[in-house]
Amino acid sequence: MSLIQIPLVFAGLVLSQSFPGDEKKLLVVWPETGPQLLLEISGLGNGYSSPVVCGDKIYITGETDSLGILFAYDLEGNLQWKSPYGKAWTVCYPGSRAKPSVIDDLIYTCSGFGEITCFDRLTGSKKWFKDPIVELAGENASYGYGMSMAFDGDKLFFSAGGKTNNIIAMNRFTGELIWSSPALGEIAGYGSPLLIQLPKRRLLVTASEYNILGLDAETGQLLWSYELAFKGEVPCNAPVYDGNLLYWIAGPDNGAVAARLSPDGSQLDIVWKNLEFDTFFGDFVQIGDYLYGASDQLRKYISVDARTGKIMQALSFGIGSILLVDNMIIAYNQRGQVGLIRPVNDRIELVSSFNITKGTHEHFAHPVAVDGRLFIRHGDVLLIYSIN
Repeated sequence: MSLIQIPLVFAGLVLSQSFPGDEKKLLVVWPETGPQLLLEISGLGNGYSSPVVCGDKIYITGETDSLGILFAYDLEGNLQWKSPYGKAWTVCYPGSRAKPSVIDDLIYTCSGFGEITCFDRLTGSKKWFKDPIVELAGENASYGYGMSMAFDGDKLFFSAGGKTNNIIAMNRFTGELIWSSPALGEIAGYGSPLLIQLPKRRLLVTASEYNILGLDAETGQLLWSYELAFKGEVPCNAPVYDGNLLYWIAGPDNGAVAARLSPDGSQLDIVWKNLEFDTFFGDFVQIGDYLYGASDQLRKYISVDARTGKIMQALSFGIGSILLVDNMIIAYNQRGQVGLIRPVNDRIELVSSFNITKGTHEHFAHPVAVDGRLFIRHGDVLLIYSIN
């Protein structure tokens, strides 16, 4: 089985957020107490990273005694193996950051200090290890490296930060450097990068401290940059591309932007901006002509016309992360509530909700849905629900 966590985008949808073949079985209303809890896995340590489900295995990272640990469980919650992958972030909001990435029989992790490790996903044995801060003069962000990596063929893309090797492409089988770009010399952003297949090139879209960047994925050439107006928090959300427009949200005081790419991906034409669509790190999703996500400014989830940037409706359900499953939305807010939201064009309706009462620390991890199961990570605990 092959699973790429940061997909090569042809239609702008993150396909791993949908069920393969279970769409007709999805619950359209949850019981008052929430969907059935199938399994609880504890002992993960501190962390905000989401799990990755590949075949019959669950992979997730956590921090214990300042060390990052990659865990592998089967779907019954039995530990298959665990392996250390580097220094865990313990300065502020201690715990694991980026979720692991799986391609075929290899799994990749990034520690809060930017250490990249490749493992055999079946045994947990280490294949290779690289430290871009030490080896390539990388520069970390305030809260530690948090982005997932992107992959294309034999390439692994990573934002190391720093003045010289700001964004790099590595051979994913060996860790050897393929190309390096100084970009704009800023520290790395937190949001996951996006690969876009255009007629003439593959475009890598990512964020640094104060800019959104577009690079040629084959050569590392910086094609364009979009400077953020507010020099505040570093961008955290993954961009979305639908074949017509590229969207990104850069958080409070920067908001959302829609831009049209030139056919060769070398230029941007800004279509609209919306300062109220300003989710900090919850990501956002697209269904047809509408975008959905949280507004930190309004403290609500909202629907936005993707063609104009106009807010169509606001839903009082706090703020947090968002997941698209078979044209239904699952929202996990920072109060620990999980909601099932029905989007109908420009309208959004809260159908059901329940509270997460187990786990530790903040409700920051993004939910994951695979094969009729909903995975909610809350610190030391991973909760798995049936939503079929």
